[in-house]
Amino acid sequence: MALKKKKKEKPAMTPVLDLATPEEMAIIEQVRKVQVERLRKTYDDFFKNPEYTNISKYFFEQIYGAGDKASRDAAFNKIYEKLSAAVSAKRIVRVTQLKQLNELTDEQDLKIAQEFLKRHKDRKKTKMHLNDFEACYKALDNKAERELQLQLLMDTTRFFHKLAHIPLLGFVIKPTQLAAKMLGVEYIMDFFMEGYRSFKSVKNAEPFMEAIEKREKAYIEKLLG
Repeated sequence: MALKKKKKEKPAMTPVLDLATPEEMAIIEQVRKVQVERLRKTYDDFFKNPEYTNISKYFFEQIYGAGDKASRDAAFNKIYEKLSAAVSAKRIVRVTQLKQLNELTDEQDLKIAQEFLKRHKDRKKTKMHLNDFEACYKALDNKAERELQLQLLMDTTRFFHKLAHIPLLGFVIKPTQLAAKMLGVEYIMDFFMEGYRSFKSVKNAEPFMEAIEKREKAYIEKLLG
């Protein structure tokens, strides 16, 4: 009886930000800060609406801007590698999309930082403002990537909102939390649980999702249309 060949694991790709210079990383922090401030103003009506306050804070501040993103990404990648080795790609399509979204976002942030540094070679200007960010955004002229980024955001967010409303999901998550602790990545599960509670607090997320889709499409058109 022939022995089955062991499936070769794909080598893990180096995260794009691991290749960034310290100077680029310093500007990326500013890129993120500028975008969080822009999002905070753009969705101020949802921040002020009690029904959507928690999900707005998580979505616009925690997911993108706050906390130790590098540690969170490393933990997420570790979990993703384990999942990929254990189950078929079809079963984790949304998780794969979430990973793709995260990598694409990092890539775009790095490109903005590089464009900013290219524009200010004399280094007299080291602080980024919204007008600087938008000038770099326009110069990159990567509408297809920005539209893909928005589509991935919409697909994964709608999925995870539905997931948060599955009855008794909280009990199902507990074994996953224990597994994450064994892998040494309980930090990421704390982050996901905060997201779970935020999504669960909103019964109907469509007004929120539709606003994001409409406003972000308009922003892309304004800068790249």
